Amino acid sequence: MQQIEPIGLPVRAALQPTGLYLELREIGPEQLHDPFMQETVQRVPARQSIIQILKEDLGKGSPNSTPAGLIFHVGRCGSTLASQLLKHHEQVVVYSESIAVNEILVPPRKWDRAELVGALRSLAAMLAQHARKPYVLKLSSWNTLNCDIVCDAFPSTPWALCIRDPLEVCVSLLQQRPGWLRDAGSPSHLFAAMVDPEQTCRTPEDYLARLFAAYCRAVGNLDTRRGKLVPYDTLPEAVWNTLAPHFGLSVDDQAKSLMSDASRTYSKSRVGSSIVFVPDGTRKRAAASPELRLAVDTYARPELERLVTRFGQ
Repeated sequence: MQQIEPIGLPVRAALQPTGLYLELREIGPEQLHDPFMQETVQRVPARQSIIQILKEDLGKGSPNSTPAGLIFHVGRCGSTLASQLLKHHEQVVVYSESIAVNEILVPPRKWDRAELVGALRSLAAMLAQHARKPYVLKLSSWNTLNCDIVCDAFPSTPWALCIRDPLEVCVSLLQQRPGWLRDAGSPSHLFAAMVDPEQTCRTPEDYLARLFAAYCRAVGNLDTRRGKLVPYDTLPEAVWNTLAPHFGLSVDDQAKSLMSDASRTYSKSRVGSSIVFVPDGTRKRAAASPELRLAVDTYARPELERLVTRFGQ
C-alpha cells in the first residue's frame, strides 16, 4: 500500500511583492488538541519549511479545498468552546485562530482586496491538503471586522457568529486584554479606522463598546442565508443541535456524548490540564462600571439588537 506523504501545517504567512510565502510545520491534524493553533505549534516540536505561491497563482487551488464552515465571533463569547467541542467529531478538523490568516488580513495592507481573497484561498488549499477531510476555520475575533473578505474568499461556505451580551464581553476584555487590544482607544490602534473613524473615543470602555458594534455591523452586511447566530446562552447544546448540522456534519449519540462531557471543562485549558468550567456571567455584569454600561447601551446593544432582528432571532 502506497504511503501518503504528509502535508505540512501552514502556521505563518507573509505577503510580499512577488507572492505569498507560507511557513509549514510537520504537525499532523491529529495533534491539534490545543484551544488555539499557535499553542500546538509551540507545544509540538516539528521541522519547518517555506513555500512560495507566486502572485499570479494565488487562488488557483482546487474548488474542493474550501472550509466546511467558518466561525466568526465577538471575543469571550464561547467560540473556543464551540471549536473545541467540534474537535470531538471524527468527520472534521478544526483550525482555531490561525496566525497565517491573521497575517493575511492585518492592517495596514499593501495588497488589494482581490489579492487578499486569492491569498486566503491559497492558504485554504494548503489546509485542505493538510486535513484530508472537511475542516472548519475558527477565526480570531478581530477577523470579524473583515468577515466580508473572508466570505468573498469562500462564497459557498456556511458561517456562524458566536455572540454574547456585550456588557459581559467588554468586562472580560477590560480585565484581561489580548495583545492586539492593549492600546484600545488610541487613534493609532490597528483597527481605529474601522472602529472609531471620527476619532471621538476617549476611553477604553468607549472603544470596546464601539468595537462590538463594528462586529455586528460587519456581519449585518453578510448574506444571512449562509449564516447562523450562536448565542452564548445556547451553548453547549447549540454545537451539536445547530452549528454542526449547519456545517453539514451529522452528530450521532456517541459524538454528542463526547461533546457534552467535554463541555464541563474550561475550553481554554491547556493540553494535559482539566479545569472545571464555572459560569461567570453574573460576576462580569456586577463588575461593569457606569461608564462601560453607558457605552454599551449607546453603541453596542442597539447594533446587536438590529443584527438579531435581521436574523429573525
